[in-house]
Amino acid sequence: MTDEKRRVARIPWLRFIAEVKVRRSFFRSEWIEIYIHDFTRLGMGIQTDEVFNQGETIYLNLALEMEAGVTRLESVPAVVMHKEKHHSRFNYGLSFELTTKGIHKQPLKEELERIETVLIKHAKLKERFAKGTPGDTP
Repeated sequence: MTDEKRRVARIPWLRFIAEVKVRRSFFRSEWIEIYIHDFTRLGMGIQTDEVFNQGETIYLNLALEMEAGVTRLESVPAVVMHKEKHHSRFNYGLSFELTTKGIHKQPLKEELERIETVLIKHAKLKERFAKGTPGDTP
């Protein structure tokens, strides 16, 4: 038996945040939060009102906040592979650039895989809870 008093079991919280570095002038740039469409260890889909060109390399800060802690990746290089206008914003398909000089490729690749694994497990857990889990009270 469980001491759980909730009517429905609780899903652990998860928050995935991404920012893109935008150059405003020769000496000034800033990090802008972006909307994430999807994510894999190879790349991600984003939406923003910032303008980038296909083939351009951009830099991302990624943060996966969980109850157990935070995984942060800073200045992750990504290449714009796809660009599509969507109302006043743009949808972009990005491919992570793991061959850039000066970047430690293996740790970055492992962290991207870890984030993907956590997101997949969380999605499966949400799906299972949405269907109803054993022990739920009517």
